[in-house]
Amino acid sequence: MKEIIEKSISPELEYFMEENEISSVDAMLNIDNEDLLQMEGFGWRMMKEVLSLRKIQ
Repeated sequence: MKEIIEKSISPELEYFMEENEISSVDAMLNIDNEDLLQMEGFGWRMMKEVLSLRKIQ
């Protein structure tokens, strides 16, 4: 049986996605780390969360 894991994100990361018009968590996870870190408003705390979400995939 395939287990479905719901990806919940912090309000801070959700706000970042809205401000940068990133449509979904999957879309964000496909952006390179270097590109995310260069985007306005993205910091190391959110990078830690993104890396954690990538482990779940």
